[in-house]
Amino acid sequence: MRQERSADEGPSVPGTGGTPASTHDGQQALRLHAGIAVIAFVLCAFVAVVFFWLEAPVPGVIFAVVAVACLGVLAWARRGIRRAKTTAPPPS
Repeated sequence: MRQERSADEGPSVPGTGGTPASTHDGQQALRLHAGIAVIAFVLCAFVAVVFFWLEAPVPGVIFAVVAVACLGVLAWARRGIRRAKTTAPPPS
């Protein structure tokens, strides 16, 4: 049976089965998303540089675009962490 979320819990984190971002599990999931995005950015940027160095611009551009998308995911995750911390109720 699915539990209904109240409106004050905030948006759910993708990939966590509907866990709200304001919960501890949601915060951990957002930090995991951010960490994976950083690693993916570093790897994609490195591969793009290698392709440009090997004078293969098409794969270099593709990996550079993926690296920029990783920065977008990182910004989304950091924004979600920041938003959940500001909307979370104070501990009782």
